Amino acid sequence: HHGPLKATFVKCGESYEVHFRGRFFGVLPFKYTVTLDVVEDTGDAVTLSGSHYLGRMFGTFTYTAQATDCQFSANYDSCKDNGVFKLTKVANFNSCCD
Repeated sequence: HHGPLKATFVKCGESYEVHFRGRFFGVLPFKYTVTLDVVEDTGDAVTLSGSHYLGRMFGTFTYTAQATDCQFSANYDSCKDNGVFKLTKVANFNSCCD
């Protein structure tokens, strides 16, 4: 995936519901929601994992992610695709800059 990507995170107890939306190849829109469970919380970063079935065409995607207050990086893998989602928080962006 090299097109635009946005995500909204909603904390639900010991997990996060993440709503992804973007475009493949810059033109094909997509959106889906995945639940990521908290595996570890060090206070500075949270490790998350989960999976989501995206239909017969794409199969089941598994995710392992690291999140801080300012950045989110998730490795994803399925039988037909794999890669990394990298997102940077845009709200209050200056507080996330070094």
